[in-house]
Amino acid sequence: MNARMPMPDHAATHAATDTLLDVKQLSVIYRGLTRTPVQAVAGVSFSIARGSTLALIGESGSGKSTIARAIAGLGPVESGSIRLDGAELAGKGDRAAEAGRHGVQIVFQDPTSALNPRWPVWQSIVEPRLRERLKRAVQRDIAADYLGRVGLNARHMDRLPQQLSGGQRQRVTIARALVARPKLIILDEAVSALDVSVRNEVLLLLDRLKESEQLTYLLISHDMGAVAQLATSVAVLYLGRLVELGPATRVIGQPSHPYSRALIEAVPSLQAGARKDAPKLSGEIGDPAHPPSGCRFHPRCPFAIDRCSNEVPVLTPHRGGESACHRTQEIEAVPS
Repeated sequence: MNARMPMPDHAATHAATDTLLDVKQLSVIYRGLTRTPVQAVAGVSFSIARGSTLALIGESGSGKSTIARAIAGLGPVESGSIRLDGAELAGKGDRAAEAGRHGVQIVFQDPTSALNPRWPVWQSIVEPRLRERLKRAVQRDIAADYLGRVGLNARHMDRLPQQLSGGQRQRVTIARALVARPKLIILDEAVSALDVSVRNEVLLLLDRLKESEQLTYLLISHDMGAVAQLATSVAVLYLGRLVELGPATRVIGQPSHPYSRALIEAVPSLQAGARKDAPKLSGEIGDPAHPPSGCRFHPRCPFAIDRCSNEVPVLTPHRGGESACHRTQEIEAVPS
């Protein structure tokens, strides 16, 4: 029984809307870590179209993984809304179970810690389906099917995680996510721990699976190469706030916000012809427990003026996307 298990036709069922995930004014506050509550995410809003990939990018501490965990029900939500296909995921109760029930799965950076070291591969893969009380033979057939979908085969079924390479382990976690028949898969730095050659293979696999399994991705990454390869649109975060949002080709090719520009210019392979005298990012990301006033990026911004330290910029439509900067028009006049 190695026939492909039928996947739900989400496109036909929900033809009335193209939006799968809609996040509105999401705020996350961590309390008890320090004397001062830490606002890790402050009023972030974005949506993801069905069948697309949104990449959240930014330095460590920008709030990317905090947002991912909030959507998956693994982290707190102070306020705001997270709706998947119209179902609210930001309520009370067992939010992780609710997110999983409505079609959210997450693939983490470290596949080793995500797999039970005592379970053979087939058992890890079918774990999301255990409530169905399937017979063991059926479980193994399902595991074999999904192993094939991620480029492995029946030889790997009875191996333990430590008997697999890093790339193979990550393929197993992807297979386990697929078994749950998800609508949205969150890829939280899912390829950053892999060797370069293996990373490229897994990126190609993820790109293929998006089409064949009718998936939608939320990609959390600091790897601009992975973003350029997978993303349909890009959201740029800085210290818990969204500073730019737009199509991937525009944000990567012609960023409007000075922080986005600094991130892109830090990747020589993407900007081989960039000016050597272009303003570079200096200093470190601020303290979320004591964020700067006004624009949170202004202490590091080479274009900052007095207004930037006093007035919080709002996301404003610009060139097919949105940018939160008081000087967007002036900055664009500076070559990049």
